[in-house]
Amino acid sequence: MQRLRPELALRLIVRHNGDESPLTSQGNLEFDHQPYGPFTSLLLGQRLRSVESPDVFHSPFHVLPRALSCPAVVTMHDAFQFEHLKTSNNPAPVSWAEWAYFLWAIPESLERARRILCVSQTTADELLRHVPTVREKLRVVPHGVTTLFRRLEDRQAVAQRCATLLGSPEPFVLGIGGVSPNKNHERTLRAFAQAFPAGSPVRFALVTRFGSSDRLLALARELGVSDRYVALGSPNDQDLVTLLNGASALSFCSIVEGFGLPILEAMACGCPVITSLTSCMPEIAGNAALLADPYNVRDMASKLRTVLGEAHLREELSEKGMARASGFTWEAAASATLEVYDECLRVA
Repeated sequence: MQRLRPELALRLIVRHNGDESPLTSQGNLEFDHQPYGPFTSLLLGQRLRSVESPDVFHSPFHVLPRALSCPAVVTMHDAFQFEHLKTSNNPAPVSWAEWAYFLWAIPESLERARRILCVSQTTADELLRHVPTVREKLRVVPHGVTTLFRRLEDRQAVAQRCATLLGSPEPFVLGIGGVSPNKNHERTLRAFAQAFPAGSPVRFALVTRFGSSDRLLALARELGVSDRYVALGSPNDQDLVTLLNGASALSFCSIVEGFGLPILEAMACGCPVITSLTSCMPEIAGNAALLADPYNVRDMASKLRTVLGEAHLREELSEKGMARASGFTWEAAASATLEVYDECLRVA
């Protein structure tokens, strides 16, 4: 946004001064709390009184502070919080407290917002199901893919680095997603074990980013594939790009997503994608992925076998995927967001 509109002045709410680098900002406000929690709803508004009121306040995650004195925009990445335990890793009663908070804070924020950015049409449709009164405020602004995610030309270097990261040069399926109920990792692991039973050289590598994968390792042992299951945790960005270049396929069969950015990141790297036929995944993948029923282990396993067994299909999905990903850019997202700011200021 700053490249597109250099005169745009940003004042950022940061956990620690310096977190905003390399953006140009002025008058930052330190606020060391989760952006989508009750501290934002109940305390941030009071802190904002100490700084000059902006022309527009943009909350990038679901909830707005109380007592704002200017027009507000809120970004909705999904509508998970309307349904208990869809994504929460916390046990009761904490998960119930989370749910109760979101059932109050999100509709209340949506009603006060002048405009609501939704990262997919699926998310917009879900919001309308729960809060139909906000229809006229909704604007769909999809995510983009950074240029870091790209096809790497040195295929030998890719293969060598992947072999180092996985401890083997054998072909592998890659999974990406935090350890959360909606990511469907357990069914994915069961599908892998069914598709490539004992004796197969194919490995399954999982990037989890956050959350404990102990239960998945225990499941891998139970399924007899622990010697071919690799928990990668949170590799750096360059290694993630290398893994996406080296994988035979990305298996991203979540139950529900707000957008599903790994789909496009994989496509941009030329990695064939298997994803879900539910939620937003068909919207994001278009005709450039193989779709599977995320509740049906047999169907997921069948799609895995098909992709890894048919070289021409992998090539077709790779080409279609790179073309599909090229249509999602952060420049387009930034431009659309600026248009929403302008629209927000025009509306009395």
